[in-house]
Amino acid sequence: MQVSSHPLNALKQVTETEVLTYFSTHEGVTLFELVFHPPRTGGDAEAIRGRFFVCKHPSFPEVFMAMTIESVDFVQRALLPFIERNRSHFYLTFLRHDDLGSLLKNFRMKHGFSDLRVVRASVISRFAGGMREATIPSISWPRLGLVGAFEYAREQNGWFRSLTFELLKDSRVFAEATIHRNGIVKTDGEFLSVYNSLILPICHVIHDNVELFARRSRRENPQLSVRPLTIEFARDQFENVEENAKFIEAMRQLNNASVSVMHGNPYISMAIVDYVDGSTFDLWVLNSSEVVIVPQLKSSIASIKRVISHVFDNYAEGMIRDFQISRQ
Repeated sequence: MQVSSHPLNALKQVTETEVLTYFSTHEGVTLFELVFHPPRTGGDAEAIRGRFFVCKHPSFPEVFMAMTIESVDFVQRALLPFIERNRSHFYLTFLRHDDLGSLLKNFRMKHGFSDLRVVRASVISRFAGGMREATIPSISWPRLGLVGAFEYAREQNGWFRSLTFELLKDSRVFAEATIHRNGIVKTDGEFLSVYNSLILPICHVIHDNVELFARRSRRENPQLSVRPLTIEFARDQFENVEENAKFIEAMRQLNNASVSVMHGNPYISMAIVDYVDGSTFDLWVLNSSEVVIVPQLKSSIASIKRVISHVFDNYAEGMIRDFQISRQ
């Protein structure tokens, strides 16, 4: 995850439902305990308690890794909701579908696994249906090799949200691992291989995004100048004007935000206000292959990440680039 400051500052939290306790720091690794008290539903609910470590990446001072050996129940019901509730301080990343595939292929080749057999997949598929085209999440158990699994996603006109796979050498299973597009990794073995070839590369993705998204707000730039970003699609995504309505509908599903559409035909112009931290953006679609994101006076790295991640999850994926006026 990326943290806005040192975790000892960002993670001091005590509320009615959760208590975070700092224990110790040794060689840059900090131990915390999180206790979450679920809301009462007719009786006293048992508290969910667990410990986790936070350590700074050795090369990227803005990137921190949170690790735990606690149960999945603790991670899903306590730790991840805690991160979500404090997303103005720290947040997870996102991985593009193609980048996820490349990451796993490199991992398989580097460590000599004969294959990574996908045993569970969370897929988001895009189904055509006129103006009511929608993205639909689903769970499958394909038991396919890595290449076959990504071919399966392509046939479903979809992309993976998460993959659980077995690490195979010939027919022997060495471990089972799970990777999510938000950067969460879980494994029951081969920890050093997973750490070096999955976790650290994901940290590099976070660093690259921080570098690209930083200093985008107008008040951080001379004469309040704008520094837009673009999402470039591999095809003419907006070749037909009917696609405008699909994109607008997808953006209106953005949580904790206000989306105001100024123009929808023949071009798209909309304004976004992020209720989490007050960031504001203008979004423009002026040609058939890209979306232009124009940060306004306040535009945090976390908010830019949320907007782009929402486009990828609910509409389509593309390449994120710095906007160059000379191209237009």
